Amino acid sequence: MDVYLIPGLGADKRLFGKLKVEGHTIHYLEWPKMEPGSTLADHAQRLAAQVDGSRPHALVGVSMGGMVAQEMAALTKPEKVVIISSWKNPEEMPMTIRVLRGTHPERILTKTILQQTLPLARWQMGVESPEDKALFDELLALHTVEDLKTQINACVNWEGPAEPVKNLFHLHGDKDRLMPIEKIKGARTIDGGTHFMVVTKAAEVGEQLRAILEG
Repeated sequence: MDVYLIPGLGADKRLFGKLKVEGHTIHYLEWPKMEPGSTLADHAQRLAAQVDGSRPHALVGVSMGGMVAQEMAALTKPEKVVIISSWKNPEEMPMTIRVLRGTHPERILTKTILQQTLPLARWQMGVESPEDKALFDELLALHTVEDLKTQINACVNWEGPAEPVKNLFHLHGDKDRLMPIEKIKGARTIDGGTHFMVVTKAAEVGEQLRAILEG
C-alpha cells in the first residue's frame, strides 16, 4: 500500500528518518508555501494533488500534519488515516491553546523571540539529546518567521474536519507537553512518548504504525 507521510509544523521528511515502515511504498509530502491567512483545509487541497487517490493508500501525519491528513481524507479517500501527536478537533486542545483562538498570538513572533524561546520549545517538544536538539534546530530553521506565523494561526484556529474521518487511528505520547494527553480521546498510548516521539520513540511508534497498516 502507498503510505504518505506528512510532517509537522515547520518540519520536513527528516522527521521520519528513524521510522521503519517495511512492506509499503513510502511517499514523503513536503509543505508548499502557505499564503498568509490560508487554512489547513486550503493546505490539504494542495497536498492532496500529490496523492494518487486511484490506488489504495494511507495518510500518516504528525502534529499539524495529522490535522491536515484528516482534511485530506475527504479528498483522497484513503484506506486508513493515522495521526501521531496530533488533535482530532478543538475539544482536544488544552485550555491554554483554546483561549488563544481568534486572538492571533502568532503576530508577536519575531526571529529574536524565536531564538529566545528555543529552550522552551525544545522542552515542550521533549527534545533532550544533543542529536535530537540538532535535528530540531535544523527543522525549525527551514521556514521563515512569516511561514511559521501562517502555520501557527492555521493550527490554533482549526475547526476539525468537516465530516467524520473513516478508519482514523491516533497514536499519542503520555508525556506530550505541547498536546497533553489528558484532553485526547480514543488514542493508542505510547509510554514515555513526547511530542517528538516519532523521532525519540521511533521503534515503538513504528511498531504501532505497522500493526495499524497491516491490521
